[in-house]
Amino acid sequence: DRYASVTAPREILPGRSYLVTRRCTQRQFLLKPSRRTNQLVRYCLALAASKTGVLLHAVCVMSNHWHGVVTDPFARLPEFLEHFHRLLAKAQNASLGRWENLWSSDKTSVVLLVSDDDVLEKMAYTIANPTAAGLVRSPREWPGVITTRIGERCTVDMPEVFFDPEGSLPESVTLELTRPPIYPHLETAALARHLAAAVERRVREAR
Repeated sequence: DRYASVTAPREILPGRSYLVTRRCTQRQFLLKPSRRTNQLVRYCLALAASKTGVLLHAVCVMSNHWHGVVTDPFARLPEFLEHFHRLLAKAQNASLGRWENLWSSDKTSVVLLVSDDDVLEKMAYTIANPTAAGLVRSPREWPGVITTRIGERCTVDMPEVFFDPEGSLPESVTLELTRPPIYPHLETAALARHLAAAVERRVREAR
């Protein structure tokens, strides 16, 4: 997929929603889907979100980059990104037996989503990413970490690699994808239908 490299907003204000993107160094496939990689991603995401209060609405982890649509209630997005990226880099490097940088030296792309339509469309963009890249016919077929609907949640056990079971981190965490604060007049089921339609449009275009 293609998008402009956008530096983080100078002003981080509470309650804003964003599309965040970060690539692996030299676009290497360092996040290639596997059971262990998926578990590491989910565990680190859930930890970072619970620590900072950042709300996750849509996530897609491709082999060499990830996208997320988030809302930042307490203006702690930089802390969320720093915590997630640092922890996942250490854990994934341990899993892969490597020591070099996991992430590109480019800054994380952070795009402010101004309107409700912006949030919905970037959620659809995120979910449709594997199909847009020509990798699968349907987002549900992507074997990596991806959300396909509003309100998904799962319990993630501490991975066996890197993390110390005797340490201070929890043995399990809950990764929750919440409803974004858009279209307050719509019930969640109606919003879910709008999202599904937006994803389907992108999937049809990609095919």
